[in-house]
Formats: sequence, structure tokens, C-alpha cells
Amino acid sequence: MCDQRSMTDPDVTIFVCTNCRDASDGDLRPGIGLIEALRQAATDKPLNVKPVTCLANCQKSPSAAFSHRTGWSYVFGHLSLENVEDLIAGAMMLAEDERGFLPLRGRPACLRGDGMSARIPPFHHHEDMPA
Repeated sequence: MCDQRSMTDPDVTIFVCTNCRDASDGDLRPGIGLIEALRQAATDKPLNVKPVTCLANCQKSPSAAFSHRTGWSYVFGHLSLENVEDLIAGAMMLAEDERGFLPLRGRPACLRGDGMSARIPPFHHHEDMPA
């Protein structure tokens, strides 16, 4: 089967949840503003920014995920517009890592600890499987 992606497509996509609602204003969807801010911040970067209906990370909303084309994926929560530059910096760290892995050293604070919800291996990952 042929890969539908161009060789010039960015290796990392930032997905942002559009479904979560602000606790103080049930009509406000903070992910919408986050998407626009990320798109503006990423205009000169080799990154995609795309909406996604739900990341199932509602307790930590708003949420975003980094997905590397051939590497690892990460889900983050408790984000805000204040985290835009950190999200771009983290996505670039992932894009620049030759293993498709987001290094912990140098990672912005919002992408560590309680801000990180999941790290998902690539489908071709077999490191932990018995031989």
C-alpha cells in the first residue's frame, strides 16, 4: 500500500480537543482559541495543527496531543493560551529527535508531570515484546 503523505509533510501533528468546555463558562470551548494561536505560532515551523473532536482527557481539559509520523505520540492536559510557545517548543523537540521520541530533558514544564497524560508507542514498536 502506498503512503498517502508527501515526503514534505511535517513529521509532527499537534491535535487539539475541540469538545471540552470551560468549567466557568459551559459555552466556551478553549481548544478553539488554542488551535488558532498554535496555527499562528507554527506558521514558519514544520508542524501541522489540527482539531480533533475528543482526546478523552476531559479531567485535564483543554487537551492536546503530539503525533509523530513514525515515532511516539503524547497526550497533554491542563493547557491554556499561555502554553502556546511551550507546545510549539515541545512539538519541535519531537520533530527534531531522530528516534521520534520527546526527550524529558529540556521539555517545557507544562509537558511534564501532571500535564502529561499518556505516551503512546508507535505501532511498529516491539521493544518490550518477548522474542
